[in-house]
Amino acid sequence: MDKLTRLRKLLDDARAFVFDFDGLLADSERFHFLAYNEVFEKFGHRIDETEYYKYWTSLGHGVKGEIERHGLDLDPLAIRREKVPIFTRFCEDGSIPIRDEAKEMLALLTKTGKTMTIASGSSSGDIRAVLRNSGYENSFEIVMGNDTVPKLKPAPDVFLLTAELLELLPHECLVFEDAEKGVSAANDAGMPVVVIRTPETSAIDFDGADLTFDSHAEIVDSLKAVLSETG
Repeated sequence: MDKLTRLRKLLDDARAFVFDFDGLLADSERFHFLAYNEVFEKFGHRIDETEYYKYWTSLGHGVKGEIERHGLDLDPLAIRREKVPIFTRFCEDGSIPIRDEAKEMLALLTKTGKTMTIASGSSSGDIRAVLRNSGYENSFEIVMGNDTVPKLKPAPDVFLLTAELLELLPHECLVFEDAEKGVSAANDAGMPVVVIRTPETSAIDFDGADLTFDSHAEIVDSLKAVLSETG
């Protein structure tokens, strides 16, 4: 089955679309890095940015992983507490935009009439601030963040709760992701998952994805082709 045929089937079978936020929709990953690095630098440690995108963004090892890899005598919870208001400031002051290429993708997917939702590892308040600043505050029926579930990706909790709130079965929800932890979470939730690679995740194989696109531009072109056939 060719790529367009597979995409068409995934779109047709879905009753709702579930989007990751950081990296996929919002150009926010570097701001997470900057916020965490600002805190770590207070303790004499600097995060390597390339390492951050591999171990934090894609694999989801987070603060604990950074501390363990570098043998730091620091409290992960304390680091997170100090990082939160720094990142929130970036969200609220308009520093973090919705990607232009993601806007085009969202416009095309909205035309399908399927329910649009977000399920992310950021807080729902931060997500809503970015959406509001970008004019997307009314574009998603549900916004799920790290304050809505006990376990974050790669655990499937945020996806499963989204399906439950929509009163849908997991396989009726199509996930859009850009990170390995999100693919793992979707797999465990029993949801099909489409990956759009970003510059930060361009070298990853994403073996667990149902379909992988190398860029937002590629999926936009593919959506235009598929939707022109049906519309």
